Amino acid sequence: MAIAAGAGLDRWRAAKAEQKQPPPLPQFGSLLPSGDDVEVSGKAMCGFCYWGEGGKSCNVVLKIAAEPGVVFLSPNEKVNEIEKITGKCANGKVEIKARGIISQYDGHNYLFVRSFEKMAAN
Repeated sequence: MAIAAGAGLDRWRAAKAEQKQPPPLPQFGSLLPSGDDVEVSGKAMCGFCYWGEGGKSCNVVLKIAAEPGVVFLSPNEKVNEIEKITGKCANGKVEIKARGIISQYDGHNYLFVRSFEKMAAN
């Protein structure tokens, strides 16, 4: 019985190892400089579900065409309002223009959203 259980565990481990890793975060180039009044526009996407980034649960990032490619949104009431539009796990179908304080931390940009507007939905 122990041998059969061990074989089952080995199959489970092998299947787990074969699961696809999420694609890398589409970050490139230089980070945006820190600033107190910065505007960023991009598609709202879930950093965790799409790229395995930003913690251990769903979080909103803006995927932008220019450098650095993505900007994480620091959790606050405005981000909660964005999530009411996009859903907790944003899928990239809503474009958001956000304004606020941008900072750099651990190789990423973070935006503390003070205001935002929905630009378009696909």
